[in-house]
Parts: sequence; C-alpha cells; structure tokens
Amino acid sequence: MTSPSLPDSRLPAAPHAGPPRAAAPRAHPPRAAQRWAVGAALALLAVATTGCESIFDRSTSGIFHPYRIDVPQGNYVDESSFELLKPGMTPEQVRFALGTPLLADPFHPDRWDYVFRYQFANGIAVLRRTSVYFKDGKVERTVSDPLPRRDAADDVALPGYRRTPGRVTSK
Repeated sequence: MTSPSLPDSRLPAAPHAGPPRAAAPRAHPPRAAQRWAVGAALALLAVATTGCESIFDRSTSGIFHPYRIDVPQGNYVDESSFELLKPGMTPEQVRFALGTPLLADPFHPDRWDYVFRYQFANGIAVLRRTSVYFKDGKVERTVSDPLPRRDAADDVALPGYRRTPGRVTSK
C-alpha cells in the first residue's frame, strides 16, 4: 500500500519560531587564518630546533650552554704512591698501597690495571694508566704513564686546579 499523496497546502504547518535569526558564526576560522597559524608554528619550530645544534661547535648549542661538571673516574695514582711498589710485594700489599684495581682481567689474572680518567666540562679528557704484573703471586714489574708528583700544582685531579684556555694555572 502506498500512502496517498497530499498537496502542499494540506501538510501540517511548522510551529512558528519567531523572527528570522542572523547567520550562525562559523565553527572554523577562515582559511587565511589557518595558513597564518600553520606558518607561524613552522617558523617557531624551525627557530626552536636550530638552537639545538650548532654548525661551528658541536658541544654547545650556540645560544644556551648547559652546566657541565668535571668528572674524575678510576684510581688516582700519583708518583709517591707508585714508588711504594717494589718487586716481590704480594697482591694484598699492592691493594693496600694503590687500592682495588679498576680492571682485573679474567684472561690475564697476573696483571692489574689502575686507570684514571679526568674529563673536563668541555669534553677534553686526561687519561693515566698504571699496570702491575705478578708472577707466582709476587710483583714482577710495574708499568705506568707519567704520573704527577704529590700535591703538584698542575695535577688536574687536585682541588684548586683550574684550567684556563691556553695555559695551566692553580688557584
């Protein structure tokens, strides 16, 4: 069955809503404003990311400089403590004189390595190695990089040492 077709005049009238309303505001900004906002966001992103990398110096951003500290690591060995080592000493005596070795290699149990590394805040590092060789449980020989004297003013690991570009000074 089909419903009878009614003429337009016979349709029920819509309830009266009052005077005609003004056009509703747009829900989205105009296209020009959107393009401007996207362009501004991209420009801000470009400026923000260029501050993260410097072309000339990779250790700094060029604008902002993070605070970095000097980092000493390992066993500090100076000339006076190294001179305590004598051939024939036992491993316990060496441990008492220099401390526990930083590296005790399982493949070379007859060699102890004392490594000291001091890294400045700018990334430059000073590395010193001292090795003690044992034979039959006694010190056979010792090998070392040049070591500082005790309380030497130019020793980087001592308090009061201050590195300035081009020269070494102490407070």
